[in-house]
Amino acid sequence: MLRRYTLLRTSGPGRYDTTRPGGTVITHHVDGRTQRFELTDVPLGDGTYAAEPVD
Repeated sequence: MLRRYTLLRTSGPGRYDTTRPGGTVITHHVDGRTQRFELTDVPLGDGTYAAEPVD
């Protein structure tokens, strides 16, 4: 199932779509640098799921 994640604590509206399950760590380019995020099973009020920064 495809889920849309909100990348938390970024300086812009970061979104990430994936079929990977919660607990997966992804890398994503934010503001010109690579950051790692852990996908969660926590739904947010806007219908997306939270992706917490690891670094």
